[in-house]
Amino acid sequence: MSESGLSTQDTTGAPQPGQAAEQPILRHVLACVDEAPFSEVVLVHTAAAAEVVGARLTVMHVLQSPADQEPMDPVEWALRHRDATAYLRERLSRFGDLRAEAVIEAGRLPAERINAWAHDNAVDLIVMGRGGESDGSFVRLGDTARRVAEVANASVLLVPSMQVSDTPIRYRKVLIPLDGSSRSECVLPLGLRIAAAHEAETVLVHAAPKADLIESDLLDAEAVALRDRLYRRNERAARRYLDGIRSRLPVTPTARIRLEPSGDARRALARTVAEERADLMVLSSAGTSGYADMTVGSVADYLINHLNIAVLLVRQHKGTPPTDHRKPDHAMDTRLPSQE
Repeated sequence: MSESGLSTQDTTGAPQPGQAAEQPILRHVLACVDEAPFSEVVLVHTAAAAEVVGARLTVMHVLQSPADQEPMDPVEWALRHRDATAYLRERLSRFGDLRAEAVIEAGRLPAERINAWAHDNAVDLIVMGRGGESDGSFVRLGDTARRVAEVANASVLLVPSMQVSDTPIRYRKVLIPLDGSSRSECVLPLGLRIAAAHEAETVLVHAAPKADLIESDLLDAEAVALRDRLYRRNERAARRYLDGIRSRLPVTPTARIRLEPSGDARRALARTVAEERADLMVLSSAGTSGYADMTVGSVADYLINHLNIAVLLVRQHKGTPPTDHRKPDHAMDTRLPSQE
């Protein structure tokens, strides 16, 4: 069941340099809100992302039906639909410049309704609150948000539920992890565009792996020297890689690179977020490994479950699978904005 009825905005995002005009970065953004106090911050982050590219915006509220009652009783549906419509109108009225279509859905499993609607309506980005329980240090990812992040064909922006604000948000520092794969680099056009619109600093970060050597006893001097040489080689290669990426960036964004030594890229990136005080991370849903049976890679999965900042999980556009079998230098120009 669904109904639309506030207002619609049919403009689409302008293409990046080098992109075909008919394939903007974001065309349709879906914001998922419920009756929790932090629903306003979902709309704030939605506006911060959607308005950068002029995407069509839809705001959805899912009426969860009891497990033993599906479809929902028509009378109950009518009453709850009326209340939900009033709720969405009231929320959207706080954002005078935010034009959106309102959609009310019903189902026993909200994540399944969100994913199905997003698929049927060509949604490119889903925005939702983390929605889980707090353990004192961070808010865990809720079941609905986790399921959407794992299953949705669209990119997903997960926003911190502990924030409660209806004031416009400005990202000050955008962190973009890169692991050397073309999958990770595909987030650059969108990440840089958001950063430029918010006049935010961009930090390109790479966690340089430390080599582990297996030995039953303590490593001898020769093994230690080998391990150190391997790490220094990785570090030099990573620095050349990041410098090469930065040299291809447009002149306007403020960007710098950061190299993190690490035996665990996940923890290194989480530590970098805290030290940099970043307020948005933009990363690919899959990195170097790109296993077909994993919709969210291990690093991305860890970060979306352990960060208390907004995390934009970017999925590759359908029909353009990335490849790592590329020449070292000129292949990157097809993914990065031009110098102009």
